[in-house]
Amino acid sequence: SMTRAYGDHPAYQTAMIHTEVRGESRPCYHDHDRAAFRAFAGYDIPEQVGDMRGVHYESIDGFPPTRVIPDDYPLYVYYRWLWKQGDGWNRLNTRLHEGLPGDDERPDFWTFHDPAVRVAHVYGSGGDVDYLSQWTYSYPDPIRIGLATEELLQMASGANRPDQQVMKMTQIIWYRSQTAPEPGEEAQLQTGTFADQDVRPQGTGTVDESGRYVARWEREIPGVRFVTIAPMQMREAFWTKIARPIKGIMYHGIGSLLPGVAGGSYQYTHPETKFELQRLCETVVQPLGPALVQIPGRPSDVALLESFASEMFARKGTYGWNGGWTGEMWLVACYAGLQPQVIFDETIERDGLDGFKVLVMPDCDVLTESAVRAVQAFQARGGIVIGDENLCPAITPDILVETHTRDKQADVARALNVEKGLALRAQLDPHYARYADSSTPDVIPYVRSYGSTDYLFGVNDRREYGLYVGHHGLVMENGVPTSATLTIARGGHVYDLVGHREVAAAVGDGGLGIDWDFGPGEGRVFMVTERAIESVRITAPEAAAPGESVTITAEVLGDDGEPLDAIMPVRVDLLDPHGRAAEFSGWYGAKDGRVEIAANIAANDVPGLWRIHVEELASGRSADAYLRVGG
Repeated sequence: SMTRAYGDHPAYQTAMIHTEVRGESRPCYHDHDRAAFRAFAGYDIPEQVGDMRGVHYESIDGFPPTRVIPDDYPLYVYYRWLWKQGDGWNRLNTRLHEGLPGDDERPDFWTFHDPAVRVAHVYGSGGDVDYLSQWTYSYPDPIRIGLATEELLQMASGANRPDQQVMKMTQIIWYRSQTAPEPGEEAQLQTGTFADQDVRPQGTGTVDESGRYVARWEREIPGVRFVTIAPMQMREAFWTKIARPIKGIMYHGIGSLLPGVAGGSYQYTHPETKFELQRLCETVVQPLGPALVQIPGRPSDVALLESFASEMFARKGTYGWNGGWTGEMWLVACYAGLQPQVIFDETIERDGLDGFKVLVMPDCDVLTESAVRAVQAFQARGGIVIGDENLCPAITPDILVETHTRDKQADVARALNVEKGLALRAQLDPHYARYADSSTPDVIPYVRSYGSTDYLFGVNDRREYGLYVGHHGLVMENGVPTSATLTIARGGHVYDLVGHREVAAAVGDGGLGIDWDFGPGEGRVFMVTERAIESVRITAPEAAAPGESVTITAEVLGDDGEPLDAIMPVRVDLLDPHGRAAEFSGWYGAKDGRVEIAANIAANDVPGLWRIHVEELASGRSADAYLRVGG
């Protein structure tokens, strides 16, 4: 009915499928539910079933004392069936996706489902939609958005359709209750209040009668429930997510981004955030996006297991919120200079662990027999297991990282995770060599690769309290400049894709070292190639008639005269005799150093000599060619 009503409208382009409804799903015992499970498993729904998040093993009579369950353990089989197909949502998402415009009707139409990893971690969430997505709040640590992104990538890897892709959303809104206590609540102040400071920035806030600093937005909109994300947190979250091989980025909460948006509970409380998002779009998304969406991920040799068995029988799991001990252990691993790839129980069943050298196992209290065999074999061949004190007794960790409860004071919480990250690094370094690394835990490295070319990202996570919400001590919202040396275990030539220039890199026994001064919350991406960029070559016809289609080919050449083995960001401008950019001008991703554009010359285009200008955005080299249009 939607397609019949709106299908021929140009704006009818995408559909968000069943957002934020599965959280209300519950086990069901109608006759058809019982029959469906019986047909699947050959036996009835087990009597011990609890809610969707399983049953704690301590409440189950006769649960194996080893906390190792057979893969066909009835409760495990039931819950896996329930999350994959039994509650019906995944199949319903697929059917709705199929019922909306297909390739024959609207080949440009696409569907997405969110929040796709607010679920237990088995494959299938979202069904066969085109894109999986998930929103993340940046507080208290923006790099935590990387955990949900990795969960999405793993979820998509196990989809029924091999071409399912991932988008990632950052929330523009912040919950007031989690960033700044509401009126009447006791404020948690950072060490050293503003009460004894004589000089304060004009217009940012005041000090009340008790000597307590009050931000301007707190004074002017005291009852606000949802405030605006701080600009530096938005910046850091942005770089963390686009470092990964995602296909789209999203932002939610326009009422907190722009002034004067009427209705709803989202409030505009930070005037600079909108300009930061605009800057990121103009300086990173537009010029680099067409290349970044084509660059695949680099397989990591570090895995972080989010165990479905432990979710169901130890009531663990992040459920898309990046929290709990798993969320803290993710941060510890990042501060240890690791690049963890999230895996599920099903990942081990499908792929094994042969591709990994390090396995991080937070909240893995209960495991299946097949997972235990795989982990034991992994250790037997030299793999390193990092576990906590609650790890399933069948596995002895090589490195123990004890759990902790996160402190509400943001600087204290971050300092503890950095301390544990450095301690983990000290134990791991004698046995494990990183492909990419950072000289400081404040800058988080991440690598993607295409052919012989690497794309090394660095994200500055060093932060401090500010005058927006920092006086409450719950969130460090301001970034701090940081100097770091990024290293990568290879040789080659290094290019700053944001600054569009070649940068010096020190050559050592371990590879290349890049010294960089990162701005507050800043990220960077460096392209490392085997061959140096030498020139740009344009191939195009010398003349074209109005109404004709012409092929323009741009190639980025190495010092051997051949196109680079890379995906290069390039800018192509097709300029008429007046210097105006015509259609087909824009940013492109040159795969294998080459991009081909089919440009249609309109019947009413300006006749005369047109200029084709191409600039590659790694070293900044450019070239020109000319095309005569008309008589």
